[in-house]
Amino acid sequence: MKIKFFFGILISALIAIFFFSKRNTSKEGTVLFYNSIPGIISDSTATGKEKELLELCKIWGAIKYHSSDRDFIRSSDASLIKAYEKIMAGKADLNLLISRDFQLPAHNPSSPSYSGFLPDKNWIETSGIINPENKKKLVEFLATSYRNSDERLVTAEDNGELSFEDDSLFYDESKTTPAKRFLSLCKLWNITRYYYPYFQSISSTWNEVFFKMLPLFINAKNEQAYYAAVQQFGSRLKDSHVAVKMGDSDEYDGKYVGNAVLKTIEEQTFIKGFIIGSVQSALKKGDEILAINGKDILSVQDSLKEKTSGSNDVVLSRDINRLLLLSRKKTVQLDIVRQNRMMRIQEHLTHINTARETEEKEYKSNAGKAVSKMIDKNIGYIRINDIFSGNFRISFEKISHSKAIIFDLRAYPNEIAVDFLKYFDTRPFQTMNLYRADVTYPGMMRTIENKMHIPDSKKDAYRGPVVLLINEYTQSQGESILLAMKSIKNSVTLGDYTAGTNGNVMVIRLPGKTKIRMSGIGVLLPDYSATQRTGIRPDILVQEDAASLLSGEDIQLKEAINYINKKL
Repeated sequence: MKIKFFFGILISALIAIFFFSKRNTSKEGTVLFYNSIPGIISDSTATGKEKELLELCKIWGAIKYHSSDRDFIRSSDASLIKAYEKIMAGKADLNLLISRDFQLPAHNPSSPSYSGFLPDKNWIETSGIINPENKKKLVEFLATSYRNSDERLVTAEDNGELSFEDDSLFYDESKTTPAKRFLSLCKLWNITRYYYPYFQSISSTWNEVFFKMLPLFINAKNEQAYYAAVQQFGSRLKDSHVAVKMGDSDEYDGKYVGNAVLKTIEEQTFIKGFIIGSVQSALKKGDEILAINGKDILSVQDSLKEKTSGSNDVVLSRDINRLLLLSRKKTVQLDIVRQNRMMRIQEHLTHINTARETEEKEYKSNAGKAVSKMIDKNIGYIRINDIFSGNFRISFEKISHSKAIIFDLRAYPNEIAVDFLKYFDTRPFQTMNLYRADVTYPGMMRTIENKMHIPDSKKDAYRGPVVLLINEYTQSQGESILLAMKSIKNSVTLGDYTAGTNGNVMVIRLPGKTKIRMSGIGVLLPDYSATQRTGIRPDILVQEDAASLLSGEDIQLKEAINYINKKL
């Protein structure tokens, strides 16, 4: 029995350690890994009280999210608030609070020790703050939770998404207190630690994140400062799915927006193109922006970094640039360089509601129309964001006799279906592997069913070369569609790395009518390599540079055309 037990533990460990290297297939429910954090609090600059608050946060999270006792779950948030207030006032001992207010059962010396797989108890056993008796109680509590499969606080929807609807105490109160903001930080810290699919890549600094965020949350002077603290927490995830909303209003309500698409390369920011064709702009492709309303553009961009979550530096720059022409005023003053001449222009902005309505109108106008076109000597061209309301069939018919097709995926798709792949000659292809946190055993990641399936090809399916254009705007659903389109037999990807932000999102409600969303389902390539933060590498790497942006030339499209002409 001892030998069998030893090998059982060894096999569990090997599955977690070597998962990424050798497996090519997996079944739904396969355990992939467990989110873990360092056991020892390493930040030497943290005060004794701050370290106590971190241990309180960890203990509360472990008990709350592993518990199946509904009465305890309902009371745990209030218990955390009381414990925080007592510790801050210096009127309580943490270990007394653990054993009394968190209702941990008394340790039973005669109970058998747990001999199963109990991951991530190292932080308890190595704690220099939790006393031996409470360590035993906590380990026993977690061990008991792993013995049962009762429903926990967080549940899973049929589509695989996680639901935090029952975890929203104090959400409807517009005003917060330091204690409630501490609760907010603890909720974010623990939900990320137990349910965030990409936690492993940030786990080594997770204790330090708590210490850095703590003063921002508890010392926030008003609700706007608290909102900014939540934004800064989100930026630590390096996840372009992250968005924060405060109250019932949209953060863009009442604001005006520019129509230009900006890109920064080597600290130079250029006008790359325009979002809506019918909206006029004083800017031109190739213009370089030097200053906005008299402020150097680099300093404006730097000021936005701490509140913006980007999957990598390129995507972070992309998302910051989207905010540069967002204002409560109708115009913005820009200092630019155009054809080697410095100029100052007034750019008229469009009310956000008008911009949204105009963009939606343009897309809807394509419903039922052919959105494809022929370019450069019989090459078909179509953009993923123009596919709308079943217009792919007539769009494809227009280019079905072309010598090759360029499919532009450098935008977010308007439809998520991949039924259009039946028009292409495809091969059996596993698009991706999906996983999410196990709601019964928080922190454990398991595979889930991939519902994106490649349709069978039509008898007269297209067999010519297909070039898939990609870059940092190929994100989330766009990346999923890209992976499905790689099933086209005669296809090649060309351009720059994708955004590295895939999977759907989970929404967490916090005290003070504040919500935050982040990636909720993890995505791995068919070979189990990760794409989050790195993106999907194109077969042919073609990166934009300052010269191409200055000239307004689409070098990725140009190289796609050159590739086709050389191939044929």
